Amino acid sequence: MKKGFLFLIGWVCFFVSCSQSQNLDDLLSTYEKEKIAMGTVSIFKEGKEFYTKSIGFANIDLNKKNNSETKYRIGSISKTFTATIILQMVDEGKLSVNDKLKKYFPEIPNAENITISDMLHHRSGIYNITSDKNFEVWISEPRSRDEMLSKIKGYNSLFKTGSKTEYSNSNYILLAYIAEDLDKLTFGEILQNRISKKLNLTHTDFGKDIDFSKNEAMCYYPENNQWHPITFHTNLIGTMGAGGIISNAKDASTFYNALFTGKLISERSLKLMTASKDKMGMGISVDDFNGMVVYGHDGAVDGFRSAVAYIPKLKLTISFTFNASSGSSTQKLIQIFKSYLFTTREKK
Repeated sequence: MKKGFLFLIGWVCFFVSCSQSQNLDDLLSTYEKEKIAMGTVSIFKEGKEFYTKSIGFANIDLNKKNNSETKYRIGSISKTFTATIILQMVDEGKLSVNDKLKKYFPEIPNAENITISDMLHHRSGIYNITSDKNFEVWISEPRSRDEMLSKIKGYNSLFKTGSKTEYSNSNYILLAYIAEDLDKLTFGEILQNRISKKLNLTHTDFGKDIDFSKNEAMCYYPENNQWHPITFHTNLIGTMGAGGIISNAKDASTFYNALFTGKLISERSLKLMTASKDKMGMGISVDDFNGMVVYGHDGAVDGFRSAVAYIPKLKLTISFTFNASSGSSTQKLIQIFKSYLFTTREKK
């Protein structure tokens, strides 16, 4: 989640007052026709799917179109899942948000001063491993826990813990390892037990290599008004709870709706999660505009782009999972929201 998302997501609310917009079907048809995006959109109203549409191809070479069942890599939206798992463990008394990282990984620089809360809020000062030189090439191979820890602990803290917010994927890799140690299961098994099975998220799992036979999408980049395949992929084993989950738009919306309506964590933990520090909650962004709070996260890995947002005042959840996209994910979320409002006004 970038600062641009944190700032711009609040402007979603601005468009409530806009009268000029485009029907949602027409907007997505334009995305498809003009090679702006390929993927799936899902919108929930009051806990039920109100709208869904898929555009473009899951695999162009196989002439296989995207559909509501297609699975995508959702990148950093994984962090909301990971934060939820950690807060479930807090509810169970397995750990505290005030626990020091030293209790679990004393070898990480400054671990004696870093709390679980600092990590969840990106205020730990731990070096962001994805900023490491040639990381994109290095992470294309499966990386073990020892390899990931060695890479993370090789850098000193970037700032005094708690003094500011600075996004670091390393926080959520470490949090996933802590969850594995506490539950004595793999992160994939924890995800299934604690979230996917509870909500019947049949298209959400910890990712492996892309399997086209299982309706998993290929990713693409735009050039000369054509989509071109990205064949050099991140190996998700190393990304863990920072970006290793695959899902689809409906599952993402189902998860966010359940999370923010109290179906996964306690009211106390939800208050902890949504407490904003520099517009950052625990695994989510938090913004407020004209009295409307918006919770959300975006994701980017290889050519995949995704975003999900929950707006309590409207009891509305919007998500998209794209396997090809040009331009800003935040702008697309805003456009989709505008078109949703326009479409619902048309139906009245």
